[in-house]
Amino acid sequence: MALCTIPCAIYRGGTSKGIMVRGRDLPADPTERDRILLRLFGSPDPRQIDGLGGATPTTSKLAIVEASSRLDADVDYTFGQVSIDEPYIDYRPNCGNISSAVGPFAVNSGLVDVQRDGIATVRIYNTNTDALIVAHFAVKDGRFAPGGDTSIAGVPGTGSPIYLDFFRIGGGVSGSLLPTGRRVDEVVIKDGRRFRVTVIDAGNLTVLMDAEELGLLGSEVREVDMKHAWPTIEWVRQQVGRMLGLYDEHEIVNPTTHALPKIALVHTPVAYQTTSGSAVEACAYDISARVLTMGRLHPTYAVTGAIALAVACKLPGTVAHDHVSELGKAPGMIRIGHPAGILEVGAEVEDDTVPRVTKVTLMRTARPLIAGMAWI
Repeated sequence: MALCTIPCAIYRGGTSKGIMVRGRDLPADPTERDRILLRLFGSPDPRQIDGLGGATPTTSKLAIVEASSRLDADVDYTFGQVSIDEPYIDYRPNCGNISSAVGPFAVNSGLVDVQRDGIATVRIYNTNTDALIVAHFAVKDGRFAPGGDTSIAGVPGTGSPIYLDFFRIGGGVSGSLLPTGRRVDEVVIKDGRRFRVTVIDAGNLTVLMDAEELGLLGSEVREVDMKHAWPTIEWVRQQVGRMLGLYDEHEIVNPTTHALPKIALVHTPVAYQTTSGSAVEACAYDISARVLTMGRLHPTYAVTGAIALAVACKLPGTVAHDHVSELGKAPGMIRIGHPAGILEVGAEVEDDTVPRVTKVTLMRTARPLIAGMAWI
């Protein structure tokens, strides 16, 4: 392939980092597009040494952004989870953390006109999940203003807050908020053990498991403390995926190439120490949760996974509702305890005959790291 260049930028969005590109700068043919993007990231290679990828699931992420032709959106945004050791990009899920960088990137790239100073509002259509995300953030001199006093768990330093409202988020992958039609299902694995799960499609298609059934304490913050449960968790994840028809009958599935469904473990709040050594009391949050992404323990908590969890906490009968505090069951914010600290998410859920999500709200920070031309 001849040497060429492609305009791009690298942004931190929440606790993730991704490469941002405009749709117009990519080939229309999907095969050629992905070939160029894999070279941009340096995949497949465990170190992504010959590209710009960060060699971890949370830093090997892609956002394709372009002006939207929709009346309800300013930009269209397609997320890609770029496999590190396989030549594959998964376009089925979305990433809420990277979503927080889309509005600032759109403003800085000239895709959206905003006032010179104040609060900008950017309407983002996520093509992966057919959802609308509305971002509100500060601008100065017509550009995103990243500086501020807001901190989020898992990111050193502070920044300006970015408020995200997620609309139309139920059933983005499966077509239904509760894809199985039930709030709890039972999965039987090959050794005969049975596990209760809640399958919920909000933000991302997610399987929620009871951490106690796996012999976990809810205080684990490192992979080594949970490794004994990994094979069981992956078996359950794949069983649910096949039950929902996500994979072909004889398809070989592994965590690094098949990001969906996501899977998370929930537990009643317990006192624990974060990965940075800070003490968190049980009364400081509403539910303990750990989420896996591409077979790895997420260092914080994936935003789209937090959306699914927050919605499940509001629905009686789910695995999450069994473990969330009474405060978390009530209208308002839910405080999720994760390895790096606490994430707050607000979920408005109408629990009628067919439950419906009105809106999910959360706050992130983001920062542009570099912009320019990448050699391909």
